[in-house]
Amino acid sequence: MQMFDGLAVYETERDGPCVVFVHGAMDRAAGMIRIARCLPNWNIIRYDRRGYGRSEADAIERGFDGQIQDLKAALPNRPCVLFGHSYGGVIAMALGSMKPPEVVAIVSYEAPRAWEKWWPKAPDEETNPGDAAEYFMRNLVGNSKWLSMTPRAREQYRRQGELMVQELRWQETRRYDASQIKVPLIVGVGSESNERAHMAARLTAAEASKGTLQKIEGLGHGAPQTHPKKIAHLIKSALNPINL
Repeated sequence: MQMFDGLAVYETERDGPCVVFVHGAMDRAAGMIRIARCLPNWNIIRYDRRGYGRSEADAIERGFDGQIQDLKAALPNRPCVLFGHSYGGVIAMALGSMKPPEVVAIVSYEAPRAWEKWWPKAPDEETNPGDAAEYFMRNLVGNSKWLSMTPRAREQYRRQGELMVQELRWQETRRYDASQIKVPLIVGVGSESNERAHMAARLTAAEASKGTLQKIEGLGHGAPQTHPKKIAHLIKSALNPINL
């Protein structure tokens, strides 16, 4: 691990293609380890987004633009694929819209389109952020797994609620335009996810000039944890139209 201006970055250097992982809300770089293990020849870069893991907790002060700058700082000096899960996909595509020369393809799995009228609104000011975080986690991992966590782990997730709610609110302003992404964009969605996730994936893939929609059977929103091999296969598909 290396620290760059308060950002914890983890790199496994290999001779193969390079992928930079961008995790979603209520997650950290460690959440991408299972996928990384399914890419044994790849150069892997993961980082804890601010407020999560070992990175500094100044994400709210830096705003959404700070999220973009952090991803930019994590890019290597070589061609790479970006993989973003959920809100991480929002960040990856926002940077991709700026056409950084290092990025040769983007893979997004179930990135929200929270600016759309049909997307649920972020919690209001009266909602307790800790309660919102707990609700999110119970939906993601299930009640039984949530209750099996230690009280300390559950409280840690609840403390991340303020940042999670802010990230949801940031997304209500359109943060990416897939039509501005000129590199191949692979948009993944799980067959078990709700219709809203499918609609978002279809629209995003259709907007991109080099967009490809991939519906993956048996997957839900938490696929990076539950089905890492299938997500690794999705990432590998980014190599089909390009030569790294």
